[in-house]
Amino acid sequence: MLTSAVLEDLRYRLPPAPPAGSGLAWLRSRVPRFCDGPEHTRRRAGVERLLESLTVIPSSSVDPTVVLLGALGLPAEISDDVDLVAAAYQPHTPQSADADAALERLVAACGGRGDATAARMCLLVQAHAAVRALVAQRRSGATGPPVPVTRRIAPDGTVVEVDLADAPFGRGPHACPGRALAEAWAAVLR
Repeated sequence: MLTSAVLEDLRYRLPPAPPAGSGLAWLRSRVPRFCDGPEHTRRRAGVERLLESLTVIPSSSVDPTVVLLGALGLPAEISDDVDLVAAAYQPHTPQSADADAALERLVAACGGRGDATAARMCLLVQAHAAVRALVAQRRSGATGPPVPVTRRIAPDGTVVEVDLADAPFGRGPHACPGRALAEAWAAVLR
């Protein structure tokens, strides 16, 4: 496993997501998590604008995903779909027709395919597991990053794992844009 320093080395790239028209493949092809360079910058700016426009009041008693759904003007009832999509978001995790169907329901709830929907779903899906893990850590007294490992493609083309122990919100161009929100949740849980 490599140290987080490689996250600032532009030779270590993100596994790219090919263009796709539906399912989780569509989402991966439209979010900043699975691209680099100018396209990453453009997509990330959309997520950052969305974060800046939200009023999120972290709570120790309400599921973080339900809080985010409310802030985005979406119904709490779709949190199960967020859970299904988040579990299959990374291409190396088990994929399922149920997750693709949940993705399509989320697309519909967010107003259809487009950059704004991709940004909303990016925020929901990436925050879902990470904030839940952070909440669980705080409640148990555990320390460490809520997401302990990420992946990159090394210059030789191999997929490598990167330890996030010293960079809980990542580093470099792909550092977590939701850091302030996660830290606000952590503060509520102290």
